[in-house]
Amino acid sequence: MDNYQQQDLVIRNGHIVTMDAEGRRFQSADISIDKGVITGIGAALAVKGEVEIDAKGNAVLPGLINCHTHETLLRGLTEDLPLMRWLDEICFPKDRAFQAEHQRAAALMAQLELIRGGTTTFIDIFRYPDEAAAVAEVSGLRAIFSPQLIDEPAGAGETLESTVAFIEKWNHRVPGRIFTWFGPHAPYSCKKETFLKIVELAEFYDVGIHTHLAESYNEVEQFIAQYGMTSTNFLEELGVLSPRLLVAHGVHLNAQEIQLLARRDVAVAYNPTSNMKLASGVAPIPELIEAGVRVGLGTDSNLSNNNLDLFEEMRVGATLQKLWRKDAQALPCEQMLRMATSDAAACLGLQDKVGSLEVGKSADIIIVDLHAPHMWPVLPEPSSNIIEQLVYSASAGDVLTTIVDGEILMRDREFYTLDEDEIENVVHEAALHLIHVSGLESLRNGRKG
Repeated sequence: MDNYQQQDLVIRNGHIVTMDAEGRRFQSADISIDKGVITGIGAALAVKGEVEIDAKGNAVLPGLINCHTHETLLRGLTEDLPLMRWLDEICFPKDRAFQAEHQRAAALMAQLELIRGGTTTFIDIFRYPDEAAAVAEVSGLRAIFSPQLIDEPAGAGETLESTVAFIEKWNHRVPGRIFTWFGPHAPYSCKKETFLKIVELAEFYDVGIHTHLAESYNEVEQFIAQYGMTSTNFLEELGVLSPRLLVAHGVHLNAQEIQLLARRDVAVAYNPTSNMKLASGVAPIPELIEAGVRVGLGTDSNLSNNNLDLFEEMRVGATLQKLWRKDAQALPCEQMLRMATSDAAACLGLQDKVGSLEVGKSADIIIVDLHAPHMWPVLPEPSSNIIEQLVYSASAGDVLTTIVDGEILMRDREFYTLDEDEIENVVHEAALHLIHVSGLESLRNGRKG
């Protein structure tokens, strides 16, 4: 191979699922990568890699994209409450006590889990974004940070001033990999004036906006009682609805609101496990897609899920809709995989960069084990069942290798950019401290009693 073209990285002998517009798949094929970009896809590429990975017939597909999560810390401690009580009694008091050291630990834990589960791009909406972004700079993940801005209750989130400072500091610090957006928490927790200013500033900085919308029935009822309209129509009156906006949940959208989101080209993040766990309801995802709304998949936080496993989210997202609608054809598996890859990229405005394996796109690639018994049988092309197995049988634990911009973040389940043992100690120390300073110790003891 001395005369073959030199590349930074070559992945060989993979069962490649491109998730491009044509849905092309290649069995026993190679991918070449140079300077972070995919340069070739096909059988027996005439290239030589500085590093070569033998995929051994395993699945090679675009890195997964998480369209809604919070890098939170206290997984498994604040369970079995409905959304509004969960926010008022647990989350907001905890978040008022949250400190920068807690966010660093939470970001380390979350990003390690994302790498482990094959997620290569995510959008975070939470606190102390400087800490989370600094972790992403090291972890190698592609990330959008939308600081969770909360006016009421005061002190439970970031402010407009701190958000602007973060955007000015980080907007171009890691070009193409770390992005900054505005993150007003929700129409019920942010003032009208705040939303109006965010619309103006998002235009000025040319960045996106991420918020929660119509997540629970109680939230919708309370909003209508206070303002005489739905939160969606409220945001429309303020000029917030636009292609810059990504809303999480959208569980209780009516037909008029769905059409409004479609006309304004607003994207929606579907979070089925969180919606089930908090008893929020079932989002009208087929109606949104039929109306032409961009829909991507999200896990929500590790408090309300409780993991960041997008494979599990694909399976749950499909089966929930099938059960709810009594229709086994609702949200077929290929559509679910697109909601975690190419469609998710479109929700984040990154469709020209990631979301599919194509020459010229960034090399965000994962390798998924097809040799475990729960993934058998995998049929040969051209009629393979590989997408069915990825969506309905796989889990985060099946990911072998995670690559972003051609850089290996994990190979054969060995982390390259983060130290798992060190992070475990940091997380436990920070979690115990947060439980103490937030008063959750007494609350948990009271609930147990």
